Amino acid sequence: MSYDDESAKQLFMEAKRVYQDRGMMKWIGFYLSDHTAVLNKESKQRKQLYFDKGQMSMEAIGELLQVAYLQNKRVAIQLEALDSEGQFFPDLVGKISGQKEQQIFLNEEERGVLRFELEQIHHVELLGPKKILTPKD
Repeated sequence: MSYDDESAKQLFMEAKRVYQDRGMMKWIGFYLSDHTAVLNKESKQRKQLYFDKGQMSMEAIGELLQVAYLQNKRVAIQLEALDSEGQFFPDLVGKISGQKEQQIFLNEEERGVLRFELEQIHHVELLGPKKILTPKD
């Protein structure tokens, strides 16, 4: 049997009207596991407190940033900013990719290149190389 465009369209519309798609029900298992993992990660992050590492002088900050840049080392930078509860945000971790006047460019490991003012830095710490996780046997 052959169908012209109009009869094929009518057949499709009839099938669409009769067919009961389960919609999101078929994806709910995937959604729940992914959603739960994200919620658990966010919960851990909210519970973690970041303490004041001590205000460093601009000279000490500048020296550490210069060493990190010249030796291509990772740094952890604590900014002056506080969250709504008066706690410090997590450190920015990455490698210094450049400087322009008072602006620092950090290639952050999770978010890519970030730019901020030298005056916003509260504390800088040189880090060792990033550990590579190996799968457990």
